[in-house]
This record gives sequence, structure tokens and C-alpha cells, in this order.
Amino acid sequence: MYELTITGESGKTLTFNEIGGQFTIVEITGLNPPKANINKNNVSLMPGSRYNSSKILDREIQIAFAIEYAAEEGRLSVYDVLQTGRPVRLAYKSDLLDVYIYGYVWNILPAYFDPKQTVTVDILCTAPYFKSAQEIVNDLSAIVSMFTFPFASEAAGEIIFGQIDSLRSISVPNNGNVTCGLEIELFARGAITNPKIYNYTTGEFIGLNYSMQTGDLITITTENGHKTVTLLRNGVETNLFNALMEGVTWLQLPPEGAEFVFEIGSGTESNLSISFRHNDLFEGV
Repeated sequence: MYELTITGESGKTLTFNEIGGQFTIVEITGLNPPKANINKNNVSLMPGSRYNSSKILDREIQIAFAIEYAAEEGRLSVYDVLQTGRPVRLAYKSDLLDVYIYGYVWNILPAYFDPKQTVTVDILCTAPYFKSAQEIVNDLSAIVSMFTFPFASEAAGEIIFGQIDSLRSISVPNNGNVTCGLEIELFARGAITNPKIYNYTTGEFIGLNYSMQTGDLITITTENGHKTVTLLRNGVETNLFNALMEGVTWLQLPPEGAEFVFEIGSGTESNLSISFRHNDLFEGV
């Protein structure tokens, strides 16, 4: 079983599945892994060429579908969802995958005079990978429960419901097949300085020369094309890009996953809570 849903800028949708309905897919291309440009140099007296680099190209998805009944009404409802040059969200769900990708409508071509009217839509995806619909969150601190309900107590004074256990390292899995960026959130429960996060295997790190106050939330985004460092303090957002330490790497999550550790310049380690957020990426479905 599969389900393919296209959501337009207005929020209206077109849905295709194996059960059928007003629209049924005739042909679809572009769900496979995208093409790449291979940069190379020819070398004299050597067979072939020498590889330099490669770049993944935009994804082009073409969907041809038939309007099973009420051809004119169906065609006009397609235009309500798809507008040339406007963004769309394409979601694909099967027994094994639940993913989505954003793109822009490149072309809409109805076949007005076919015995069964069809529509072909071309979608250009400038970010070529499918993303998992479910965001994955991993925390470098945890709340440890001290008891379970129901209970009765006549104890005087403070009753401890749970305590924060600050972890020094965490393994973050990647169930996709493409290296992806991370959104790293650092929350201060007390004053700390110079937070620094390492990839335990490679030694690469990202850190800030900055003093965090109680209640500060710093968000570091390492996704290619969207690299940011922001501070949220008392409802005010501030750019902290200039606070990055020298020699930092925008940490990525490879397909085999990674283990991350942290350190601080001063303060109590348990005052820093770190969350790693990401969506698995897939070359194709």
C-alpha cells in the first residue's frame, strides 16, 4: 500500500493511493535517487580522467494522473491545489516509509481531448532529498523518575518526584541513507560558560565563547544552506554567529549515526541540557 499526497500553498490537497478515487496515477518519475554532476580533469598519458568532486542536482518529479470522473470539475480542483511557480509539499507513505519533500510547480499540462482526461505536473525540488515525516529528538540529559503512582505518604517536608541526570555522551542514530544536518538546542538551568559539543569519533566540535544565564536557549542549526546560531533570552532572539569558537565544524550526522559529548568552560554540567533534533534523509523511495 502507498499514499501520495500533494499539498498546495493554500493547504488544499490532492491524494493518490491504490484504492482509487477521482484521480489515479498513470505514471510517475523522479522518486528514484537524483542525478549528480561529476567534476573531473583529463590527465595526459593516463586512461580516463581524475575525479575532483560531485554535486547532487535538483530533483525533478513528474506525475501523470487520470481524472476518473467529472473531468472539468476535477481539472479545476487540480488548479486550486497546483499553481505554476508556487511551492508544494509532496508526501509519500508506505508500509516502510513516511517521508516528504518540498518543491515548486514547474509545469501543468492537461490532455483535454484524451478519452480519459489526464493531467501531467512537473515539480522541481531544489532540496533533492526526502525527509522523514517524524522528527527524531535525542537528549543529553534525562529526568529520572523516583517513584510511580499511585502512592500515599505522611512524610513531612520535601518529596522528590524525580531528578535530572546529566549524561556526558549520547549516541544519535540516523535511519536514513544520507548525511544530514542537526538542530542542537542548549538550555541553561543555571549559569554556565563556553559550551562545546564534540563528535566523539572524529574529534570535530562546535562551541561558543559565551556566558549563558538561567533560562537561556541557544539553537544551533547545521543543515546545509540554513546554518544559524541564535539565542532566545526573555523572549528576545539574538544572532550569536560571531560567538562561534575558532576551528568549529558544523556537525553532521552520517548514515551510521554518531556519538556526541560535551564540555563547558565553567559552571555545573547538570545545568546544561542539550537536545539533538533531525529528520532522516533518503535519496529515493
